[in-house]
Amino acid sequence: MGKVLDDCELELFDCINQDLIELAGTEINFYANESGGSPRSSLEARRKVDPLYGEPTERTIKGPIRLMGFVEYPEYSPMAEETGFGREWDAQVVISRASLDEKNAPYPSEMDIIELWRTPYHDAWSLGKGMFFDVIKAKHDGHINDTPTFTQFRLTLKRRSQFGAERRVTPP
Repeated sequence: MGKVLDDCELELFDCINQDLIELAGTEINFYANESGGSPRSSLEARRKVDPLYGEPTERTIKGPIRLMGFVEYPEYSPMAEETGFGREWDAQVVISRASLDEKNAPYPSEMDIIELWRTPYHDAWSLGKGMFFDVIKAKHDGHINDTPTFTQFRLTLKRRSQFGAERRVTPP
């Protein structure tokens, strides 16, 4: 039976993965949600919940943390509802675990926010900022030799035109 990866081998795989993402990736801003509903929030923060709506009364967002990531181009779906016309964008981003470790950033989880493309290209929908997406699924990926050791995170993102994620990171 072979030996599980040692630190040198793990560093090699991390370096390859991180270099690939930094060479071919896109700059993104990562906002970690540390409010009451987040999996990484403290027990004290989880107790501060609105009794009527069940939402956290205090919002704590850590970020922006500047990272590089592979971005799958967001495709939008038009939606016609009783309240009017809207759009939803679905996208995926791959982030290197090593780059998060280097910046002492928390690992991504659901309820976090990713900002893409802070350029004037998407001005019509982003109001002069980048496009903000909610992280709806975060899973580790890039497992090495069928071990629990992984090199990257694969994030599934969603942006809604009616309830944009930017409302959670900008002051009221």
